[in-house]
Formats: sequence, C-alpha cells, structure tokens
Amino acid sequence: MAQAQRLPDSEPAQRARTVGGVGALAAEISAACFDPPALKAERIKAALKRAVAEPGLLAPEQCATKADCYARHVVYADPAGRFTILAIVWGPGQFSPSHAHHTWCAYGVYENALEETLFRWDEAASAANPIRTEPRHPGYSCYAGAGLDQIHRLGNPGAKPAISIHVYGVERDNISTHVNRMVETAKQ
Repeated sequence: MAQAQRLPDSEPAQRARTVGGVGALAAEISAACFDPPALKAERIKAALKRAVAEPGLLAPEQCATKADCYARHVVYADPAGRFTILAIVWGPGQFSPSHAHHTWCAYGVYENALEETLFRWDEAASAANPIRTEPRHPGYSCYAGAGLDQIHRLGNPGAKPAISIHVYGVERDNISTHVNRMVETAKQ
C-alpha cells in the first residue's frame, strides 16, 4: 500500500509545532493549507477542537474584554500570509452583526457558551432569513468557505465573558477589511 506524500511545512510552522498550544494549532493549520478543500476543512476543525480543549491556551492579555464591543486579539499570523488566528473575547450581551465571509474561516469555542444564529440567503429579497439559533458550548468547532452559504450571527448571551478561537484565510493586515461580508436580514 502506497503512503500519502507529506507536503513540507514552512520553517516557522515546524518551529511552532514544538511550542505546543497556539504553536501546535498554527502548525496543523499550516499543514492543512496544502490539502484539498474538504480535507482542509476537516483538519482545521479537528485542530481547533484539540486547541480549545487545552487549558492555558491563551495569555492573560489575550483574554481581555472591551466595554463597547467584542475584543479581537491576534494570537498568530502565518508568515506566508495564508491565515491569521484570533482570540475573540465576548463580553456579556455582545454579538456580531449578521454576516457571511469573504474568505474561508473556522472557529472553536474555548471558554463559556456562545449563541449562533444561522441564516439562509434569499436571492429574490437580497436578504438573509434566520433558520435557527443554537448554543455553542466549549469544545465546539466549525469551518465555512467564503460566500453566502454560511451566514451567521455569533455572540455571548451569558453573564460572564466567553472566548472563541477564530482562523481566517487572510493575512493579519486584512483582518478588518477582508473577512466579514455584512448582509441585510429580512424584516421580522
């Protein structure tokens, strides 16, 4: 039986693997970037699931909240610009707007539960219709490609801060402009 050929990781990804925690997550995502899309998605979801189960994954400053909106902390930026890993810290009652994505993305819930509302795009109305709202507990992970197939709103309905780890298929400098694709929602 022939063995699958392992594609080489970048030197920074090889060094990161020995660090553990965020370094191991970055190394796994770096390796997954060479895979076909379906395998890439599964490997990134699995890597996030492992990472969010690790106590002490984040430094204390990466767990800080902001009063006015959720806080985004860059925890790793791929030197090749293929992806960026963020810790998003959600204060009580903080939610994202409804959005799709311009790039592939994935997230895992690290600390305390989040709530995710999923939407379906209605081309005729040029608006997103809510389908369902689900609790997302620590350990949950998911992956979505770019486009209007995965529209959601994510946030913290609880009384304590919640933390999720997000991976976006853009370089660090494009996090603010090349990730979220804001969408109109149908009037209820």
